[in-house]
This record gives sequence, C-alpha cells and structure tokens, in this order.
Amino acid sequence: MTRAWVLLLPMFFLTVSVAGGQSRDWHTEWEKIVKAAKAEREVAVGCEPAVDNQNALMEFSKAYPDIQLKISPIGARDFANRVMAERRAERYLADVFSGGSTSPTQVLVPAKALDPMRPALILPEVADESFWFRKKFHFADRENQYVFLSAGAVINDVVVYNTKLVRPDELRSFWDLTNPKWKGKIAAYDPRLPGGASNDMRFLYYNPKLGPKFIQKLFGEMEVVIAADRRQVMDWLATGKYAIALFASREVDTAKRQGLPVDELTSLKAEGSHLSSGAGSIALINRAPHPNAARVFINWFLSRKGQTAWQKNTDRNSLRTDIPKESLTGWKEQVPQEDGDYIFTNLAAYDDLTPGRKIVEEVLKETGKLRSGAPGAGGVQSPR
Repeated sequence: MTRAWVLLLPMFFLTVSVAGGQSRDWHTEWEKIVKAAKAEREVAVGCEPAVDNQNALMEFSKAYPDIQLKISPIGARDFANRVMAERRAERYLADVFSGGSTSPTQVLVPAKALDPMRPALILPEVADESFWFRKKFHFADRENQYVFLSAGAVINDVVVYNTKLVRPDELRSFWDLTNPKWKGKIAAYDPRLPGGASNDMRFLYYNPKLGPKFIQKLFGEMEVVIAADRRQVMDWLATGKYAIALFASREVDTAKRQGLPVDELTSLKAEGSHLSSGAGSIALINRAPHPNAARVFINWFLSRKGQTAWQKNTDRNSLRTDIPKESLTGWKEQVPQEDGDYIFTNLAAYDDLTPGRKIVEEVLKETGKLRSGAPGAGGVQSPR
C-alpha cells in the first residue's frame, strides 16, 4: 500500500462514518415522529372543497392507516378567518391547510399563525429541492418559508371567445385585443373584485411586455363592458352579444358541455404565459394539536407518492419533476418547461394587486364608464 493510500484511508472512513451518521439521524428522527403521530391518532387538515382535492388527500390514509385523517372541506379565505376566530378564543384545532395560497399568505403569515416548512421536511426525498421545478422550492410568502407552492400549471385562459365570431389565428398577442376591430366587442368579469380575475390581472400588470400601458389602452379605449357576475359574461359571449370575454374561464367547461360556441383562446403566447398553483399549496399551522401527525402528513404530501396521488386526482401539474406527467389532460401545454417564459403569479413578488386595479378604476372614471350600464357602452353591469 502506498503512502498516499495510507493518508487517504482516515478521510475515507470519516466520510463513510459521517454519511452513515446522517442517514441514521434522519431515519431515527422520522421513526420518532411517526411513533408520536400514531400516539396522537389523528391529523386535522383544512382542504379546498373540491371532491378531487379531497380524494387526493384521502390517499394518506392508505399510507398511514393508524393516523386518522380528518378533512374539513373549506376554502382558503374561510379557513384563514376560522383560524383567526379560533385563536381569539384561545382554541387551536387545525394542523395543516392544503389549498389556495392567497389567504394563508395575506392573513395567517402576518398573524404569525404558521410554522416554517423547511424544518418539517424530514424525508430526504422531500427535503431535496432538486426534485422540484427549476430545482428549488417555491413559496407564496415574502419570507420564503411558510406557504409552500406544490403545484404549477401553465395557464392560457385569460381570454375566451365565441367560436362563431372569432378565428384564433386573428389573435396571437394580447396587444391584438386593442385592434379597433374589437372595440365594443369585449366583455369582462370585473377585475377590481377579489378572487376570480386576480391571477390574470397579476399576469397582465407585472408582465414587462404588457403592464400598465396595456391595461390603460384595453380598458380605456376598447369600450370593454364589465360585469360582476361571470355567468352574465359567459351568457353574453355564448349568445354572440360579445365576441371576446376576459377573466371568465371558470364558466367555459360548463358552457361547452351545454354545446355553446365558446372556448379558451390559447393562441396568445407572444407575451409568455402565467403559472398558477390553483389549490396547490400547503401550510403548517403553529400550535397545532397534532404536531407530529402534521409533519407526517406534510412529508407524505410532498413526497413522490403523495404528489403522484395529488396530480392524478386533481389533474393539475405537480411541481415535482420526478413523477410522470402523461396522465394529465393536455399535459404538454400544462406542464411548465425549465426554460419557459412564465410569470408565476402566486409568488410574493406579484402579490400586490392594488396598482393594476387602480389603473382600471382610474381609466373607467376618466372615460365616464362607471356611470354607464348599457351593453356596448363600456359600462359596469350589476349581477343578474
């Protein structure tokens, strides 16, 4: 044996010892947490009401039958309000929330009602950021640690159209919507209202190729009629009263099933696309009644097996890149590419909607459209 090998041997054994110690450490910690979780016997999870989301989370019970999963179907806003009300009454009933990211970020983070996620990620395959889109974790909060974004689908549904009145090849850029040809022929769900148009407005306002100038021109010059009810907007579109509709895509599938001539305009790609997590975020509630079971649930949810179950049931792309995507509806269009041009509208950098909404408000006031309710005059319609 050469002298060089003799010198290297201690380093070799030290490396094996350290690596082995790390392996035993996480494994031992995990076993303790699972044992404690089984003693807690249950985990209380707030979950978006959609049946598909609930079905996805119920897969946890197959992996950990000794921990009862108690799901509360509830939207993010109502969940956040409920947690705050419980805390005022000194009650701590929730462990985890899985769903939309806005209310957890805007309500629960400032109230210091969440624990950071990273320390709760015990399993190596969960703690390893290289398994996720662009090889990093994505969070909705500015602290980059509380509201974990586990999903991200490419969205091209800001605009929907009447298939009898519009050819998709006429519109390749959002700026094409400002062509005089479409003046007085566009309807929109009110972008100043909470929810609904929020992500779409973030995409338009923060997109460097669109931004304030586009919003001003669209709402200031194109005589866009605004309604506070998406169903009203879809009715106008389907009957041909308007050729194009904005921020109303939630009603498209229902209308298409009824045989109405409407569809999403997916050809608008000149300014990139936006990523949306939808109901794909998860947060760990602090002072949880079942802290160990909560950590077991989170590690399962973010694992390869958990994200596969979530993606399969919800038909929404998981940002975990080591799971198959082919089962997703329109998977090639939905799954983001590593080098793609996207604005991930759930990130904290795009959180503030006030500037975009203010532009719409000011433009409508300047043109007098807030005082007019006649279709075609760019007025604001009240819900039917």
